[in-house]
Amino acid sequence: MSESPLRDFPFFANVDNAILQRLATEAKIETYEASAVLFRQGERVTALTFVLRGFVKLTRTAANGDETLISMRTEGASLNEAAARADETHHYSAEAVGPATALKIPAGRLARFMAENPSLALAALADAKRTVAELTGEIESLKAHSAEHRLMRFLISFCPPEEDRCHFRLPYDKRFVAARLGVTQETLSRSFARLRAYGVRTEARGIGIESVARLRAQFEDKARDARVE
Repeated sequence: MSESPLRDFPFFANVDNAILQRLATEAKIETYEASAVLFRQGERVTALTFVLRGFVKLTRTAANGDETLISMRTEGASLNEAAARADETHHYSAEAVGPATALKIPAGRLARFMAENPSLALAALADAKRTVAELTGEIESLKAHSAEHRLMRFLISFCPPEEDRCHFRLPYDKRFVAARLGVTQETLSRSFARLRAYGVRTEARGIGIESVARLRAQFEDKARDARVE
């Protein structure tokens, strides 16, 4: 395959062209139906995986069987745990949410390339830092903000900055939205109901926001209130 699909991923943005071309020959594209498993928690890491299209949820299962949604990844994101040892295993599972396409590079080959090329090693470090920053932000949001506030931020993220009146379709089922926000489906329904006062309308997975500026102002007011508390 050509190098262009790799260059589109943030992970490879600053990797040398020569090493990128070598990696491109190793990459494979795989397609998945809804609910298909890309890899399971506890399985040996055989490839580094990147989302080309669709959504992939990352989950971790506790010893008692309880499953926690760790993250929802989409186009351009990595699902990576680079294999440092031959026996390294995945710390979470990855499952397609709707049809999805992923790009995979054998972990062993990538590890050898990293040993040879500083730009690739730095790319892996930067990817790890992005993941830690993302998870830290989510933990902060879960601890500091209400379900309603988290839902506001989630909805605003789908609206183009230049549009004040926004209509879109949720990319996945509301049960996944609830898990993504760390709330029950009942709490999510109540939060949507409260947001009607701010011009948010819902119909199944369809969302209509009468004024993004108004919703953003409410979001910022609640953020300030949380900081004061």
